[in-house]
Amino acid sequence: AFEGFKGGTYTFRQENSSKSWATQYDFPLVASGEVQKVELANGNKANGQAFLFNLRRDKFKDPKVREAIGLMFNFEWSNQTLFYGLYDRINSIWENTAMAAKGPASPEETAVLQPLIDEGLLPATILTDEAVMGAVSTVESAMDRKNLRAASALLDAAGWTVGEGGMRRNAKGEVLKVEFIEDSPAFERIISPYVENLRALGVDAQLVMVDSAQLVQRVDPPSFDFDIIVGNAMNGGYEPGAELKQAWATVTKDNSSRNRMGFAHPAVDKLLDLVEAAKTREELDVVVQALDRVLRAQKVWVPQ
Repeated sequence: AFEGFKGGTYTFRQENSSKSWATQYDFPLVASGEVQKVELANGNKANGQAFLFNLRRDKFKDPKVREAIGLMFNFEWSNQTLFYGLYDRINSIWENTAMAAKGPASPEETAVLQPLIDEGLLPATILTDEAVMGAVSTVESAMDRKNLRAASALLDAAGWTVGEGGMRRNAKGEVLKVEFIEDSPAFERIISPYVENLRALGVDAQLVMVDSAQLVQRVDPPSFDFDIIVGNAMNGGYEPGAELKQAWATVTKDNSSRNRMGFAHPAVDKLLDLVEAAKTREELDVVVQALDRVLRAQKVWVPQ
């Protein structure tokens, strides 16, 4: 298709590869001005693309383990080295909208979250802590030593200590193994440095390439046979509602291809009901901000 565009077979193309945008638009029709290479600003919300954990795995049930693994993805280096500096980090599940949580909880969010705190479903710190952001890393090298030390401390605290061969083991002697599965060769250059960083942490990490049929079989119900995959954290549209339950409700934990993570949390279930019940745009924005804040605090994704 790209060769057809270069030859003038069709006249409009939307490019979604940073590498192609930076390196392949040097053909004669661009030089002559017949093809215009233009960036069009828009206000679209981001798609929530991230590395997603399979929360059914015992090793991922401790949020300290998930946070440690997240610290080892160096977005800044990846963006500079692999993406030609063209991307911004996603932090919110509703990035680039008024529904994204920011800073500590607003008074309006507090009114939504306080009853859940009173029920013991959320810690009081959810109101005072800043909304969780992706870890910031150095651009100079793929390995950020500061984040490596922080991740190491988290795994030590979670009971995964360095043992024989430099690998992390739990009290049972089991090695902390993490497998990424992917069917797109384009992701190999992105995930491979991440795997190397995790191995430096003592995690037995590997990338397994499969075909698309195998990937679907492994990530969808009833199999859910994966550790970490690349996917989109389901965020609905600009007016999210009942469809969010397909991705985040406890009742869909083991039966929905939208809830591949196997996510379940009683506070989130109640927030999802409030999203459905919202009567005004303002009320919806506040409830989704609260939901965004709570979901990000669970550290169930590594945003890209």
